[in-house]
Amino acid sequence: MASATPILVFVMATLILVVAGAPQVEGMILAAMLGLSIGMIFARNLGDYCETLFTLMANRTAAVAIVCWLWAGAFSGVLADCNLVEAIVWVGWKLGLSGGLFTLAVFVCAALFAVSLGTGLGTVLGFTAVMYPAGVVLGANPAAVMGAIISGAAFGDNLAPVSDTTIVSAATQEADVGGVVRSRLKYVLLAAALSGVLFLTFGAGKSTVDPSVAEKILQENSDPKGLPMLIPAAIVFAIAFSGYHFLLALTAGILCASLLGPSLGIFDFKDLFHVTPDGAIEGSLVGGAMGLVPTAVLTLLLVTSIGLMKVGGFLDELMNWLDKGWTKTVARTEGAIIALISIANLCVSVNTVAMIAVGPLANVLRKRHQIHSYRVANLLDTVSCSFPYMLPYAAAVTASSAIQREVAERYDFVPIISWSEELPFIFYGLTLFPIMILAVITGFGRRHG
Repeated sequence: MASATPILVFVMATLILVVAGAPQVEGMILAAMLGLSIGMIFARNLGDYCETLFTLMANRTAAVAIVCWLWAGAFSGVLADCNLVEAIVWVGWKLGLSGGLFTLAVFVCAALFAVSLGTGLGTVLGFTAVMYPAGVVLGANPAAVMGAIISGAAFGDNLAPVSDTTIVSAATQEADVGGVVRSRLKYVLLAAALSGVLFLTFGAGKSTVDPSVAEKILQENSDPKGLPMLIPAAIVFAIAFSGYHFLLALTAGILCASLLGPSLGIFDFKDLFHVTPDGAIEGSLVGGAMGLVPTAVLTLLLVTSIGLMKVGGFLDELMNWLDKGWTKTVARTEGAIIALISIANLCVSVNTVAMIAVGPLANVLRKRHQIHSYRVANLLDTVSCSFPYMLPYAAAVTASSAIQREVAERYDFVPIISWSEELPFIFYGLTLFPIMILAVITGFGRRHG
């Protein structure tokens, strides 16, 4: 039990951060450090304990995730600085839709953006400021518009090859990203289709505002100039989907974006990488890659904490206890994995961190019961991109509330939607989680290996 001390301390400290309203990765790094430090108290030999920490950090799963995050961060950084939000908003504007059709278009556009960049939070931040007030004017249900934005963000986070959740779900299960994405399509497309029908059906509202106001908002915040930058995103998806190595796909995407942007005048080459007069290194490539460094550090610490449970024998005891009680069949093992990742998401609130913590445990369970790595990677990621996007303390929900308040200060006709009003319209989360429960019960999509 002593070997579980570091991870237990981490969970308790993280819960305190969540309650305090500060579930930041930087704070979680300190929580993990605290857990490993307290673990020294129970060590029989402090020297051996410290050396074991270094040995456990040299973990291939963590190394794969970190390297992929650096490449994915650099790629996303380039696309984030090329006005892709404005370009996709332009597409939505030119479709000339209103009511439920506009709400559906918001969901599709948000999903497209999130799949391209692999960022759920960035999608919420970018789309709420423009699409939310426009939807209010164009006769869409305000709560449904916010639900569409958050649902699109969750869809992209769930499916994008460059998403940190996709990468960590694949890495922890020793699976290739392309294969994981291919096998995930049947779940996410079904949830997306159901969500689309629901947004079309329940997305309409009433508006007393002059439609010309929406025209002005969309015109001021749209620009088709960045549309060609969808090409690098499509290249990454196509190469990864075709079975080639994910690092090759990301490298091709970075090269394509770095050449396409400057050649079309979307951005200057110096925007990618340059040295400032005071000697600092800046640019979208640098900012994107470095943005995921805190998550990489936390990954090393959590993988080490879980490794201590294995070295100390606690993990084997836990697996044996589960085998005797709950995980006697494949279906019940999958149910246990869903329960573990659900609890982790409730406690941690950052879905990537939840998967880093639970992923290695799920990998042990799947190997004991010969469940395919794709299957478990999908269970981890789909659950983590379903109801966690609906939690009142989730980053996407709190960010949407903050942006709504900013928008309401600019436009007096824009209402501020409460979490309880928004919740029933986050259709992607509401449909995806039951789909995965049914997949476990019925065996839909199950693979052995």
